Amino acid sequence: MNEPASRTALLLLILVAPVAVGCGNSTALPVSDKFTPVPSAAGVITFGSVSVNPAHEYEVFRPFANYVAAQLGDFGIGRGRVVVAGSLSQMVDEVRSGKVDVFIDSPFPAGYLWQQSGAVPILRRWKRGTDVYRSVIFARTDSGVQSIADLAGKMVAFGAPYSTTGYLVPKATMTSAGLNLVNYADRAASVPSDRVGYIFSNDAENTVFWVLKKKVTAGAVNADYFEEFAGNRVGELIILQTSESVPRNVVCVRPGLDPNVLQALETVLLKMHLTDEGQEALRAFEETVRFDRFPGGAEQALENIMKLLPHVEEDLGE
Repeated sequence: MNEPASRTALLLLILVAPVAVGCGNSTALPVSDKFTPVPSAAGVITFGSVSVNPAHEYEVFRPFANYVAAQLGDFGIGRGRVVVAGSLSQMVDEVRSGKVDVFIDSPFPAGYLWQQSGAVPILRRWKRGTDVYRSVIFARTDSGVQSIADLAGKMVAFGAPYSTTGYLVPKATMTSAGLNLVNYADRAASVPSDRVGYIFSNDAENTVFWVLKKKVTAGAVNADYFEEFAGNRVGELIILQTSESVPRNVVCVRPGLDPNVLQALETVLLKMHLTDEGQEALRAFEETVRFDRFPGGAEQALENIMKLLPHVEEDLGE
């Protein structure tokens, strides 16, 4: 998700502009029988996102939604629409009711939506130049900590709630290893030896700074940021664990989306980077480089995410 979800944020429905062609081979996965497909609103394709700042999120999605909608006129699409929900659980309801056709987000929200609504992952999004990313958990070399098991009784800094590499992946990894993680409001709080305390720094650079300054024992950040933010002090830090790579962003479609529209949608997204107009729309969409298929398929790409998902399900579903 693009920002921590507010539990009280209201759902905002915003209409985007009217609309013209695509075709390709659908790679949609089978949908469980427990999800009942619902017809789309006639002539509309709807994109969904989750944010506590719906006006900003609308501006992020609007040029992209306009571009995609403009390619689908030959398939009965007359306009596009953006739905911004205040929480992922609200988005699940929107997908189940057929009010959202396409959802694009990081892998944990996508996996949660897949599990809860039957929304099927079909493509990867290369966001800000990368197709995958990893998380690193690290500490000072003089901390006496050599592994994540040594973090019992210590305080760890995570980035922002809903950050994939700064929070969800490292938390799920540590919890799945048997550690008992508890959120604290004060980074100086005393942590019992049977748990690992954690606090949000709300910024990867803050996380690295707090560890270097011994304000917390360990931290977790996107592996791409680790050396950049540590700079010439990187030698003072030890990496305790590096996660497996996970997809940077995932495109999901709701169960029951018209197969012809789905096929055309895939083709439009897969070819956007091949034209000047498409590249312009991609750049405006948070510096997206391209969309492509999952190497080895979506199930393989998201296998580790789905295994870790139960360990952070409460964080996502609130």
